[in-house]
Amino acid sequence: MSILKHCGPLHLQNIVRLEKKHLPLQALITLLSTGMYSSSALAENSANKDHSNAIVITAPSLSSPVTTSISLAETPALMSATDGASVLTQIPGFSAIGNGGSNGDPTFRGMFGSRLAILTDGAQMLGACPFRMDNPSSYITPSSYDEVDIIKGPQSVIWGPGISAATVRFERKDEDFTEKSNRIEAEVMVGSYGRFDRRIEGALGNNTGYIRIEANESESDDYKDGNGDTVESAWRKWNTSFAAGWTPDEDTLLELEISRGDGYSKYAGRSMDGTKFLRENLALRFEKENLSANWSKLEAQFNYGYADHIMDNYTLRDPGMMSMAMELDRLTRSGRIASTWDWDNISLVAGLDTQNEVHKAGISDTSDGYEDYSKEQLGGFFELTKFLANDDRIIMGYRFDHYNATDETTTTATAGETRQANLHSGFLRLESDLSNIPATAYIGIGHVERFPDYWEINPSYDSLAGGVNAFSTVDPEKTTQLDIGLNYQQGAISSWVSGYAGIVEDFIIFDYSSSTEVGNVDAYIAGFEMGARYQLTPEWSTNASLAYAWGQDTDNDEPLPQIAPLEAKLGATFEQDSWTTNAVLRMVASQNRISEDRGNVVGYDFGTSAGFATMDINLEYRINEHFTWRAGINNLMDKAYYEHLNKAGSSSFGYAADEAYLESGRTLWTSVNAKF
Repeated sequence: MSILKHCGPLHLQNIVRLEKKHLPLQALITLLSTGMYSSSALAENSANKDHSNAIVITAPSLSSPVTTSISLAETPALMSATDGASVLTQIPGFSAIGNGGSNGDPTFRGMFGSRLAILTDGAQMLGACPFRMDNPSSYITPSSYDEVDIIKGPQSVIWGPGISAATVRFERKDEDFTEKSNRIEAEVMVGSYGRFDRRIEGALGNNTGYIRIEANESESDDYKDGNGDTVESAWRKWNTSFAAGWTPDEDTLLELEISRGDGYSKYAGRSMDGTKFLRENLALRFEKENLSANWSKLEAQFNYGYADHIMDNYTLRDPGMMSMAMELDRLTRSGRIASTWDWDNISLVAGLDTQNEVHKAGISDTSDGYEDYSKEQLGGFFELTKFLANDDRIIMGYRFDHYNATDETTTTATAGETRQANLHSGFLRLESDLSNIPATAYIGIGHVERFPDYWEINPSYDSLAGGVNAFSTVDPEKTTQLDIGLNYQQGAISSWVSGYAGIVEDFIIFDYSSSTEVGNVDAYIAGFEMGARYQLTPEWSTNASLAYAWGQDTDNDEPLPQIAPLEAKLGATFEQDSWTTNAVLRMVASQNRISEDRGNVVGYDFGTSAGFATMDINLEYRINEHFTWRAGINNLMDKAYYEHLNKAGSSSFGYAADEAYLESGRTLWTSVNAKF
């Protein structure tokens, strides 16, 4: 039986900015709010709002609900977020496979892993753990970024290959020293169960360059669930970064950033804990705008990422009869170059990207380990927008990717073998500003061919197809999906809806009924996310959202596994002068559509789950232009519950094989932020 089989929601204030941006599409993109935990969409024009943390939304005539943008810096509830996954789970359609107190692995519309690209300042940080203890979102400190942008579905090709579910981009704002030559920000947060966060960031510069330094550390003890029982979930993380930028003129940027971090995490849902999460990153970025009358932008980026990970069952817990440990690392180098050209009614983005990754195992105090996997990818892409006479837009894109993946081991049946593939992806979308109602709609068709990732093609896994192992038989996954959406706003009422339906050929699936087996099945997928907001008075607003995902394995006529259930949120916001208060009721239905013992590399379906409801409250007081105080209560009613995607609790902590660990009970936190 595999190690894997043995192996807290926060909420989000309704703050989003809809503003004009110079994007490759040169359209004014409506960035959807995922507001106050309910991700309800559009609000009133912000002309009469003067609070730095207010709901700020304008309503440009051109819009596309394909893209959603969330302000992280202006969202009080996210002060208690522990990683990237705890941010994303506040957005309708996102869930996470929980491990314990931190480092959940996000899913979107029931899709997991490399179907979902998670980028930080344009780079992808891949972890080393073969069971994704250190998934990409686990390395993200939300307070280090200003916003997160999400492109739903296969509706863009410029941010990397194989992205069938969504593209998630955590981004920092560009430094601006036009009004002052320096800035500094410090923040401290304390909370229940020993939660203690501290962060300091500073930058100085002028019109020719800048430097930026950041350091943060965050930790928590084991929490107690709603029954008052301790759940093994303690964690600690620290991160540091240094960036230097050169801006010889307003159209040019050259930036070098170096960062490093580490930590540990106890996992209630695994047989081992993560005791080392060493991360080292280097990014070199160049941007040049207005190169000629039609050549609008040139951008290039090189990224270096190194992850050194240790998991064991004795550092943070009692190992019982047998001690286990494993150390692995992964080196990822990637690059991207793209240009944007603009004409009267056409905008074109085209470029190349590449990624090289080498994975090593068997590392110890006396050994540097050995390579067990490597992969190279080289891709070319373009995305074109045609502006029509009535302000409608046709957007299309295509990318081609070549892959080489090698089993670098010496003991497996496929040792030394290399797999190659040439894969194609593309989409076509129409966006229209409707003339008879104040709304923008879109419809798009996309096709993505995704090469199996390291976790799916690992030669240590058996093949569902009866071949030698997973490396030899798992085929690329091919998704063809229809996406539709509508944004509506009139007066005090705003609403949005996004829907999708797709056919997935060779969907990659794990089966744990005997050994760990990986293979392909054909499937159908469908679902929707929708939200609405109503401004009751100048101070009071209400909002709601609903999200549902469905999947069916057509080969075996049973549900696709690891899909979160129907979820609804109802929220209210009160804002007056310097105060903002938010409350949300989150309601999750039971999930009876399961496929027992099947799933992905991290989780599998082991039983149905019951529905539950929780309530969260947070508030913010802007003391003056420099200081802000925030506080919150998560799980106000101290509910004992677990998420459907939570892993089965580890037997080392007293859980049965079909018993999920419970989420945190009532949790209090408070923070103070200072900016100068």
